[in-house]
Amino acid sequence: MNTNQSTTPLRGEVFYDADCAICARGAARCGGLFGRHGFRWLPLQTPGTATRTSASEAALRAEMKLRFADGRVIGGADAWAVLFRSVWWLWPLGFLIRLPGVNVLSAAAYRWIARNRHCISGACELPDHPANHHRHTAFIELP
Repeated sequence: MNTNQSTTPLRGEVFYDADCAICARGAARCGGLFGRHGFRWLPLQTPGTATRTSASEAALRAEMKLRFADGRVIGGADAWAVLFRSVWWLWPLGFLIRLPGVNVLSAAAYRWIARNRHCISGACELPDHPANHHRHTAFIELP
């Protein structure tokens, strides 16, 4: 999905997991907004992504990546903070994510969501994934 507007200089490329329903819906909903601010959204499955981001396939699948026009790469909650700060009405959220203490919580929340994104969307392929255990185990066992 190329949502970059030709009148806006390219500030970066956002690589998301197109195999993830949550990620793909997010890119479809937010890609245009951030595209108007210079961020092009591309599936991490795009050929050459690992080379462009200097990341392994495992690292690419672990979290979204934002590659700036100058070649720097960040990921996860840090990438969302940059994206939020690029839009005036989301700027406070981007600022909040980077506050000491909040940044640790936002990074942990992002990692949990990223790790469980396929199960959250109902397409969990891993039968022994920890996110699936709560679906089959009672909270309290009664006699």
